[in-house]
Amino acid sequence: MVTAAVTARVRRWIGAPPALDRSRAARSAVAFGLCFGVVTAVAGVHAGVFAALGCYIDAYGARDPYRRRGPLLALLSLGFLLAIVAGSLAAGNVWAMTAVLAVVAFTATLLVRTLRLSGPGSYFVVLVTAMAAFLPPVSIADTVVRAGYFAIGVAVSWLSAMAGRLVRPYAPEERSVAAALRSAAAFAAAAGRDAAGRDAAGSPTSGVHAVRRRAYTAAHGAWEALDDARGRRGAPAPRLLVLYALMMRLEGMLDAVQDAVQDAVQDAVQDTVQDAAERGGPVPAGWAPWLRDAAVAVQAGRTPASPPVTAEASGSAPPRGAPDPGASAEAGLRAAGAALWPVPLPARKRRRDVVRLVLSSASPAPTIALRVGLSVAVGTVLGWVLPLMHPAWVAVGAAAALQGGQGLQPSQRVGARFVGTVGGVVVTVLVAQVYRPGVWPTVAVATVVHGVSRGLPPSAVRARTLLNTPVALLLVDAAYVSGPGLGPLAAYRLLDLTLGLCLGMAAVLLVPGVPPRRVRAAVSAAVAATGPAVQERLRTGAVDPPTEGAAWQRTAELWTMHASLPDLEARVTGTAERIWPVLLAVRRLLCWNVLAAPAAPAPDDARRVGGFLDVLADAATAGPPGVAGPRPALPPAPRTPEPIRAPDLHRRLTALRSALEDPAPASRGAGPPRAAG
Repeated sequence: MVTAAVTARVRRWIGAPPALDRSRAARSAVAFGLCFGVVTAVAGVHAGVFAALGCYIDAYGARDPYRRRGPLLALLSLGFLLAIVAGSLAAGNVWAMTAVLAVVAFTATLLVRTLRLSGPGSYFVVLVTAMAAFLPPVSIADTVVRAGYFAIGVAVSWLSAMAGRLVRPYAPEERSVAAALRSAAAFAAAAGRDAAGRDAAGSPTSGVHAVRRRAYTAAHGAWEALDDARGRRGAPAPRLLVLYALMMRLEGMLDAVQDAVQDAVQDAVQDTVQDAAERGGPVPAGWAPWLRDAAVAVQAGRTPASPPVTAEASGSAPPRGAPDPGASAEAGLRAAGAALWPVPLPARKRRRDVVRLVLSSASPAPTIALRVGLSVAVGTVLGWVLPLMHPAWVAVGAAAALQGGQGLQPSQRVGARFVGTVGGVVVTVLVAQVYRPGVWPTVAVATVVHGVSRGLPPSAVRARTLLNTPVALLLVDAAYVSGPGLGPLAAYRLLDLTLGLCLGMAAVLLVPGVPPRRVRAAVSAAVAATGPAVQERLRTGAVDPPTEGAAWQRTAELWTMHASLPDLEARVTGTAERIWPVLLAVRRLLCWNVLAAPAAPAPDDARRVGGFLDVLADAATAGPPGVAGPRPALPPAPRTPEPIRAPDLHRRLTALRSALEDPAPASRGAGPPRAAG
């Protein structure tokens, strides 16, 4: 009994083993081993280490469509090269090193967040710069040679990251859509499972909350991938139209499942849980299996068959752009996509608009960049003045404490990285006690472990750190021809990285996160932009692409704020939990705009609904959602409009008002939003 309890607790602490992306792991291992091995054979292990460091660019862009991945990785590669040259030139001068590392850390963090490039932020940029800066100074000629070896690794990794475009040019988008389909299948199954997903008060349990959030998070990620994949002009590619039409169908199913959950909750208020269970699941039984099969088909590059049950099963009208029943699945999806494109995707923004948005007060990027730059600067000075064996790890640890592992708070990230580092150090010390690896065993082990670490999902911070630690120690040991050995390096790695992690936490406490006024402004902007979109839909009876796209853009910005809050909060404040119901309610209003069948114009309904949403947007600036936020700013008992030609809209408007006024429902176990795929 005691052994079983201890085993269960250890399993909960370790968590489920993370899924491994075998394809990405194999590509990264081949590129890393090729660069490290060939350059070592030709120019020695010291040169091979710099070629291996260039392969660290493969940590970025794995989830981005090829259309934007290639140019962005090329830009990041140039930044890597400039950073390592600057670090080498600054070596030997503490103030030059501090200035270079601080500027590189701040600029790289801001750049990666501006470009929305998937990966661990500026972590690896800081790592290669710090390693170059803390090595003994070299001449300009040697710096150029060092950068040349580094460029070999960068070029090979870039080619490896883009090689898949020759075989399946839309594989990243297909993975994102497949992840959304899988998450929606889990939501549909949870909602329809014997109606047991409600507690005694008739509210969904934390499990349903968690599955629903994962489903909508995955759907948001898939829409972002499709938005990134489209060109600036011309018609979209046929495969992109198919994926787009599948996402529209998925949105209809998600909307119907959420309606079913809300109906069940309202019914359960008057019934007992047992009565609700006898009533059976409200979601059609065929939806979850079809969504799972569709995810498998899309992941493999195929087009899934038509679903067995359409949105009409939920009692709603057929969605806009429904395919012709007599057409094949491929042709039907293409026709449906062509009829709807590009709704609800927003208009393409100019580059200066993107930069202005990232640098604005509504963006979390400047705060995170300032924290990283400050902690790296202090870590560089401490690494220089303290008697440390490899002081570069102090600056690297400071950057690691603030980046990687989307949805984790800094304290959670620090804990995961510390545990992973301890595990990696223990493994390295044990190996060093019985065996000192030579050059080629070092190349082989580093290659295998590097490939496995790249195949792990971004959320597996602890496992990634455990694997990256031995690789880093092997590379440093190989770079030092007459170094102290793996054992002492590993011990000092733990000491240096712990100091860096503490500096990262100190930066979190010194540099405040998102002020409440910025959170209120983001909520208000999303609600305010939804007003014209819904108003135009009612006034004309059809969706208006410009206003719908603008509203989706504001909702995406609120989503970014919501997802970034854990990164910015030193302690749990519950702000993200209170934003989530508002985000869901706004999104469902916009989904109604797109999914509802065309209707006759209703100018009176449009005027009343638009005015009501304007009142809610103004009230949202008075305080954060939930608790006692916008409630005092609302006029006494404002009547929620009941559109005559859109009765379903009344419930969605009521849900938005309730999300702004009432405390957010407890969703323990839901966890922060994380990228899917």
